[in-house]
Amino acid sequence: MKSVANQSLVLVLLAAAGVLAAAPVLTAGARPPNTISGGESTPSHLKEPGWWPTKTDSNPKDYAGSEACAGCHEREAGTQRNTSMALAASRVMDTQVLRATANIVLDTPPFVTTISRDKKGSTYTTTRGGEAVAGQILWALGNGTMGRTFILESGGSLFESQLSYYTMIHGLDITPGHVRALPGDLNGAFGLRVSVETAQKCFGCHTTMSSVRRQFEPGHAIPGVTCEACHGPGAKHVAAMRLGRVEEGRAAILNPSSFDPQKLVDYCGACHRTTLDVAAAKDYVPINVRFQPYRLEKSRCWRAPDPRIACTGCHDPHEEVVHSANAYDSKCLGCHALKAPAAAPSFDHAAGKAAACTVGSSQCPSCHMPKYSVPAMHGSFTDHDIRIVRPGDPYPL
Repeated sequence: MKSVANQSLVLVLLAAAGVLAAAPVLTAGARPPNTISGGESTPSHLKEPGWWPTKTDSNPKDYAGSEACAGCHEREAGTQRNTSMALAASRVMDTQVLRATANIVLDTPPFVTTISRDKKGSTYTTTRGGEAVAGQILWALGNGTMGRTFILESGGSLFESQLSYYTMIHGLDITPGHVRALPGDLNGAFGLRVSVETAQKCFGCHTTMSSVRRQFEPGHAIPGVTCEACHGPGAKHVAAMRLGRVEEGRAAILNPSSFDPQKLVDYCGACHRTTLDVAAAKDYVPINVRFQPYRLEKSRCWRAPDPRIACTGCHDPHEEVVHSANAYDSKCLGCHALKAPAAAPSFDHAAGKAAACTVGSSQCPSCHMPKYSVPAMHGSFTDHDIRIVRPGDPYPL
């Protein structure tokens, strides 16, 4: 199958990339959907008892650490530690691009921004004439596949840097979510002050244990999404299993493999955005191509009676995402018939198969899950709204 050509958008936000190599460019233009359907919003799930990703009410002593998990789950822990999710954040001294480059500069008159490194760390400075605002870089968010956004400390407050480092251009450009117009003052050119609530959300999806006892405590944060970010604090689970109390141990940890597809997609959507999360934020712009749960729930196959359609139907969260389109063919053909008989129904209930594609049976995502280029982010995203896409089709919000 061939990729669908030419569509265009300006999009912003660092996230994991998708499946294909060549990518059309997105354009806006579609309107928000008239109806909203989906499971629950993330705020609703966070009010429920038990663990849910990004919850903040645990205690540091409740955590066991990934090494404890590896004692029994050696394979999963071994592969997960090298995934993009596990590398979703780093402290300044562990950020490769900052260690490898003494100075990174972007001149956007009248402002000049410089990232400089010394033995103590890295400093982010924005100047205009003789004026300057500077902050110490504490964290870099993002795994570096597309880029990294910096969390700064200045005057006792946290800031999100106005500029992020983008891997494709080996340089700085506007941070996702920031206004691309030239800032009106020096503070605006430096970055955005980050509220505690915003910091909890950002760090909750990029680190583990950054918020405990309902307080934002980045000093406790473990860089990246580790075992307990998804499965919940594991100290009680580990203790029970070591004593042979298997049922008690199982009850003390969250295992999402027991979830139905809707709850599982909501679960991943705690960071990747559910349909209702997108609706609440009114994110009906082409930027939502990066919200995979929301995009998946727009798919016709999501509405079909097949429980295999969920994030983990194609992706193992303990392994790095596969970028080859061919690698997903077996997943697609697991639900779709290989050949299409004449006048085939859209779903054969007896065979448990959806209708076959009439065009081909290889590289299925290249036609049905196009990858869109996002110029403002210097990268591309795979659209998880699985559908028949034809050249010139508008991007469906």
